[in-house]
Amino acid sequence: MGDIEALTGGPVSFAGLGLGDLDTVFALHRAAIDAVGRPDLIKPESLDFFRRILSGGGRVVGAFDRGGELVGYGVLQLELPPSEDARPLLGLSPGQDLSKLAGASVLPHAWGEGIHDALIGLRIEEARRLGLTHLYATAAPGNARSWENLLDAGFAVRGLIQKYGGHMRYLLYRDLSAGGETAGRGVWCGADETELQLELTAAGWSGVRWRKREDGSRELWYREPA
Repeated sequence: MGDIEALTGGPVSFAGLGLGDLDTVFALHRAAIDAVGRPDLIKPESLDFFRRILSGGGRVVGAFDRGGELVGYGVLQLELPPSEDARPLLGLSPGQDLSKLAGASVLPHAWGEGIHDALIGLRIEEARRLGLTHLYATAAPGNARSWENLLDAGFAVRGLIQKYGGHMRYLLYRDLSAGGETAGRGVWCGADETELQLELTAAGWSGVRWRKREDGSRELWYREPA
């Protein structure tokens, strides 16, 4: 797939993947799932899911090390089945576009290289290139690396929902036509304070920043609605 231009110049290069990469992508996905060992934190996907995406239902960005090994990928899902159509939750009308950053995986030996961050940025730029406006993602509250990087990339927590077998997930959203303003009044809330976050998001508050506490836990800054 040539839609995503290859980027090189560092220890990792990035390029769009195609249907011929299906087995390699799925093997990487399974290896990353096994390394984490927590299906409640990362949703296991089927081979058919990746086949649909690589056959035109979306885009997949691949990350390659200097030896040419695929060490990471990120999915931009363009065709959303009813179960993944978050427009009602985000206050979007049925006619508005919506795409999903539908997961990213990096092999453990390549952790710490900034690959996950880069995959988010590249998928955002691909969405812009395609003329899209509305993006969303889900992330488990316990998967801090994922939602921290999404918040840093301009996404905001708009809800806490049960997905994928009853597991809690942050619902994160970004409007590509709007700025990333985080000013205003707000309150800090621990990532483990589920009930408070449910109350805040139900009242229209958005989680837009994060920080570490002295004990190593995370908290999010929820901004009151405008």
